[in-house]
Amino acid sequence: MFTPGRTAVLYHSDDAKERIMAIPKIIHYVWVGDGEKPELVERCIASWRRYAPDYQLVEWNNEKFHQTDNQYARQAFAANKWAFVSDYLRLYALATQGGFYLDTDLELTGDLEPFRQHQFVTGYERFKNRYAPLTALMGAEAGHSMISDMLAMYQQRSFIRSDGSFDLTPNTGLIAQHFAQKFGLQPPYQGANPTQLEPGAVIYPSHYFCTPEAGLPNYAIHHFNGSWFPEYERKPLFSMTGYSLALLKRNKVRSGQLPLLHGEHLVACWRLFKRYSLLLASQHS
Repeated sequence: MFTPGRTAVLYHSDDAKERIMAIPKIIHYVWVGDGEKPELVERCIASWRRYAPDYQLVEWNNEKFHQTDNQYARQAFAANKWAFVSDYLRLYALATQGGFYLDTDLELTGDLEPFRQHQFVTGYERFKNRYAPLTALMGAEAGHSMISDMLAMYQQRSFIRSDGSFDLTPNTGLIAQHFAQKFGLQPPYQGANPTQLEPGAVIYPSHYFCTPEAGLPNYAIHHFNGSWFPEYERKPLFSMTGYSLALLKRNKVRSGQLPLLHGEHLVACWRLFKRYSLLLASQHS
C-alpha cells in the first residue's frame, strides 16, 4: 500500500534492491534543434549529475529523433516547436528503455532512488494555483502499459490542423484526459495529496517534484520555462486568394519566430506597438 510521506527504501541488500526496483537508473531528456543550452538548462543537468551520479544520462537530440517515425513529432520538428517534439520523445524513451524522463528546466534536489520501487511514478504540478498531473518528471519501467497507452495517443495525431494552424495542446492536457478516461481521475485535483492510479502507479503531491513547501519532502523543482506557450496570438483580419493579413500580439519574447501557418510564406511584417504587429503572408499551392 502507498503511504503518503514515506519514500524510504525498504530493502536492505543492495543486490536484492536492484532485483526488486522496477525503474532502471536512466535519465532521459530532450534537446532538439540547433540552439545552445541556456544557463538554466546547464544548471538543471548539473543537479542531475549531483543527485544521480550513477545514472546513465540519455540526450534525445536531432540524431536520435530522426531514428523515430511519428507524424505528430515530425510536423512539430519541422515547425521548430521543440517542446511538442519532446511530448512524443519522452514517452517513446520510457516505453522503449524505461527510466526517468526529466524536463530540462527541472532541477533535482534529492535522490530518485526511493521512487524506483514503483512501476510508474509522476507527481502533480501547481501552476497559477491550480493542480494538474506533472509531465516534467515521469518514471516507468520499460514497456509499462501506462506509458504505452499514452504513447498510443500520438500514433494517429497530427500537429497540423486542417486549417493549417498548429495544435498547441500541452501534453498535460492530453495525459489528464487519459487519466480521466482510464482511472476516473477528474479535476479539480487534490494535488497536495498522493494518488494511487493502480498498484505500482503513483502520482505524488506537488511538493515532491514541482514546488517546494516548507517542512515537506521535496526531490525536484520545476522552473516552468514555458517553452510550450505560443509566442504570439494571431487574429485574422483579411484574406483574399493566396494572401492573408493578421494582427499579432506577442505573449513572450523567446525565438522571435513568426506564427506562419503550414504552407505560408512571409511577405511583410509591420510593427505597430510594443507587442503588436501586422503580418502579411502568402500561400501558394
